[in-house]
Amino acid sequence: MAKEELLEMRGKVVELLPNAMFRVELENGHEVLGHTAGKMRK
Repeated sequence: MAKEELLEMRGKVVELLPNAMFRVELENGHEVLGHTAGKMRK
């Protein structure tokens, strides 16, 4: 995915999951799964 196609949204981590994944509740009420990658994961 090109950097121009990235979305940036605000939310709150509501659950920590295995393998550096998180359940995130967005400001609009939707829930998504997020993960750390690259340099942040090290």
